[in-house]
Amino acid sequence: MEKNLEIFYDSEADILEIFLDEPTECYFNEIDDDLFEGREEGTDKLIGFKIFNFRKRGGMKNIRIPLPANIKIEAVN
Repeated sequence: MEKNLEIFYDSEADILEIFLDEPTECYFNEIDDDLFEGREEGTDKLIGFKIFNFRKRGGMKNIRIPLPANIKIEAVN
């Protein structure tokens, strides 16, 4: 089953959202300062992450997110 990795950034709010599949109804738990994991309502399946104060935290160079599985990223020509 192929899944999509969807990434959204709100520059005004400085929030990065990463979804491991299509966003669904979910709730978020804080797992570190300003780092939240999203879990699907009813199944508790991990569906994504929200990172608040993304730029203030140093952007991508200082972000470490534990992923549940290997993710393959390919460039399409």
